[in-house]
Amino acid sequence: MSALRRIRDDLAHEWAPTLRLAGPVALGQVGLMLMGIVDTLFVGPLGGVALGSIGVAVAVYSLALLVGIGTLLGLDRVAAVAHGAGRREEINLAYNQGLLLAVTVSVPLIAVLQLAAGHLARAGIDPSLVPGASAALRVLSWSLLPTLLFQAARQTLQALHDTRAAALITIAANVVNAVANYALVYGHLGAPRMGIVGSAWATNLARLFMAVLVLAWSARQGLRFAPGFHSATMRELLRLGIPASVQLFFEGGVFSLSTVLMARFGASAAAAHQVVMQIASFTFMVPLGVSIAGAVRVGNALGRDDPDAARRAGSSAVTLAAVFMVFSGVALLLGATAISQGFHLDPESAGLARRFLVCAAFFQLFDGMQISLSGVLRGTGDTVASMVANLVGHWGVGLPVGCLLAFSFGLRGVGLWLGLAAGLFAVAMTLLVVWRRRIRELAEREAG
Repeated sequence: MSALRRIRDDLAHEWAPTLRLAGPVALGQVGLMLMGIVDTLFVGPLGGVALGSIGVAVAVYSLALLVGIGTLLGLDRVAAVAHGAGRREEINLAYNQGLLLAVTVSVPLIAVLQLAAGHLARAGIDPSLVPGASAALRVLSWSLLPTLLFQAARQTLQALHDTRAAALITIAANVVNAVANYALVYGHLGAPRMGIVGSAWATNLARLFMAVLVLAWSARQGLRFAPGFHSATMRELLRLGIPASVQLFFEGGVFSLSTVLMARFGASAAAAHQVVMQIASFTFMVPLGVSIAGAVRVGNALGRDDPDAARRAGSSAVTLAAVFMVFSGVALLLGATAISQGFHLDPESAGLARRFLVCAAFFQLFDGMQISLSGVLRGTGDTVASMVANLVGHWGVGLPVGCLLAFSFGLRGVGLWLGLAAGLFAVAMTLLVVWRRRIRELAEREAG
């Protein structure tokens, strides 16, 4: 009982600072996802083909975006350790190398997306979705650079515990996105009627708005812009960022591939999948925020050479994310019908969406656990474990199970969603074992 009481007291003590940091971060992440939901709401009335087309474009774009974001994920660890140790100059170095890395990574990724836009038909998706998806992807790809610049600045600010500004900027960007969608999708406010391509341009405008404002705020907070290459800092960012990028590629890749595979079942399945993917991604933003807070707090603690505080901060973040996602799963189960009705889906798509939502409800806990565990492990400087876990879990377990259920057992879209759930379970359990081992190492370091 004493051990359980100690764990309870540790968590109670750690939850407040984790929530203070995670709250604005999660709000910012929710704001980013609201853009996708707003896009879906505006495109929905155009019909299932339009909604399925934008879903395919977003899936392909998101894969490139995740690779770029993953490459920058070492920033929170490097800047957090420097902040914990009180080394301001190292924070500025990390900030500038992060901006340089964002630009460097964007160029080839944009080129790949432009190339991919011309070859979507080869993926075997419903032919009716190809023209719209290709056109939207060509436009959407240009938002990659401002998004990664925003990400680099935001991660540095987060390591300094400055989280509110980026969250407020993201909320304001949602207003820009909504107004631009209203104007460009339907031809209001004197703008041309552009359909789903207009929605992609709205995203570009909103992301550019975010980048300009967050860079201006960073300068005001004393982060000096000093172009140049610093080899030691860049090596550390790449040492942490490359495995994290591969991890997100493995994780995001299986979700993007599921969207392409779902499109083989027709426009109705693709439309339902797009809606449920947006909802699942929306709930995911909260544990993602907790994960980022966990990485920062663990990094801060290790920077000031306090391994016990790192252990407490990491465990509290994982528990907090798990608790939230349990409630999220219950909400999806209870609200499946209401959610599917809110996106103006046709009866067939709405029925499929309700079934997919039930599958998504059951993997909420494991999704929250795996992302929070990835974050706290990143705070200790370990991004390789998450990379390996995502490779094995999603591609060794989830994808084979999903394809078997969908195509061999005739479960179609439901089978793909069950495969996603199996993959997330495998990743979460693997990372839990790694974190428990890391806890023991931190305890031994404190005792020694």
